[in-house]
Order: sequence, then C-alpha cells, then structure tokens
Amino acid sequence: MKICRFSLTSDAAAQPRLGLLEEGGVRDVTGATDALPALRWPLPPGDQLIANLAELAPRMAALASDAPLIPREAVRLLSPVANPGKFVCGVGNWSHHGAPLGMMGFLFKMTSASAGEGDGVQIRWTDRTTLHEPELAMVIGRECTNVSEAEALDYVAGYTCALDMTMKEEKEFFSFCKSFDTYGVLGPCLVTADEIADPSELGYQFWINGELKGERSFRDLTGSPAQLVAFASTVMTLYPGDVIFSGAADVGPVAPGDVMTLEIPRVGRMDVPVSVSPHARGHKS
Repeated sequence: MKICRFSLTSDAAAQPRLGLLEEGGVRDVTGATDALPALRWPLPPGDQLIANLAELAPRMAALASDAPLIPREAVRLLSPVANPGKFVCGVGNWSHHGAPLGMMGFLFKMTSASAGEGDGVQIRWTDRTTLHEPELAMVIGRECTNVSEAEALDYVAGYTCALDMTMKEEKEFFSFCKSFDTYGVLGPCLVTADEIADPSELGYQFWINGELKGERSFRDLTGSPAQLVAFASTVMTLYPGDVIFSGAADVGPVAPGDVMTLEIPRVGRMDVPVSVSPHARGHKS
C-alpha cells in the first residue's frame, strides 16, 4: 500500500486529504480517518494515523476500490507523515565514510522542517549554500525501545524517499543547519513495510535538472535500516510517525530554480523544486 497526503492543485488551501498513490494518480480514502479514535488533551505521542494503520488499512483499501482516480498532475503531494515526533538523521553512514555504526550516532532535525514534494525546498538564507542529501527514510509504526536488530524492522510502518536538506555550516551547529522550514522532504508516499521485505535491497538515483548526481545501493550503508532503528532505540523511545533518515552519500549544492529528482524503485519518485522562501532573510513582506 502506497499512502499519501495531498491537496488538489485547484484548491491548495483546503484541508489535506488522505490517498492511495497509484501509477498515474491518487484515490481519495480520507473517509477512513473517521475511524480514528477521538482524542483530548494531553494527546498521546506519535502520529495517530500511523499508530492505527493496521486497523485503517482495510477501510482504505475498500474505499479505494470505488474512488475515482485523480490524475497526479491535479494533486499537490504533501509529506506522507502528518505529525512526525522526531527526525533522527544518520551521520557518516556509508562504507566509504569509514565510520562504524557504534561511532556514528545521530543528528536531529526539527520536525517543523517537514515538507512534501508539493512544498518544494524554500531557501531562507539565500546568501549561504544549501546542500542536498538524498536518503531512504524509515517511519516507525509502533512504540519501541531497546529493540534488537533482528526485531527492529517489525516496528517500521513503511519507507519513503527523503531529502535531508542542510545549510552548509560556518559557525552554526549541524542540527540548526538542518532545521530550516522545508528542509525535511518526504515523499511521494509511505510504502507500507509489507511491500519491502528487506530495505537494504533498495537503491536510489538522484538528479538535479535532469543530470545524474548519484546512484547508490543501500547495501553500502555502514548501519543497515534495521541497525539504525535498533541503535536509535537504545537511546530513546521511538513512537509511531518518528522518522529515521539513513544518512547521505551524495552531498552537493542546490540553488533556486533547480529541480531535484529522487527515485527509489518500489518506493517512489519525486520531483522537488527549489525556490526562494517568502520568508527569506532580508525579505520585507
């Protein structure tokens, strides 16, 4: 199942919708969210749609069978994770970096950086360099802590393409540089874990303006997706909707006007434009 969030391009101000992504378009299954539990403050941690995905999936499939196909060009795809609790970013996690998992640790990105393909990357500090980092992201599906590598993927709801955008640091710390609005792009959908038996078998291609900039297999990660989840869970409790980024191998600059394309076969392909933010430093509204 390929789960997405979207709005119609004809009504971008409308409430986001829930959909199932197919080749050529989206089927609206928003009605399935009527089965979500009613919540009152204090809210439970985590994304509640992902926490209840097992119960909602049959409803979504039933609704999709009768829903018309909305052409993809008629929708604006948003991040498939509406309420991520944590963005946990792998560092130095490729074999050519020479950093073993136990020495690696993680960086963090504020979840207010969350964006989807339809949001694009919007650069605020235009006098500084923004770098692309194409990655695979694992989305946690169930609360877990201190899990073993062997059981770690049992707690993953699914996988998505990710762009862990980062401003090139000068005096600022990495987590600050990763946390600009729109610097955590996920999409085009969340592919449920039942469709991906072994995420290490996946790989990606990454282009800027049609020019190939990177092609990798996730088998070359120093810490596999299962190891990343297990390692993170030794430090922190993971909740539904938490996102773990694999770490980047192909890092380089982007500029307003560029279009980044990331494709992970069996997960998806997204075209992400780069623009100047309306809140850019020095901009007067």
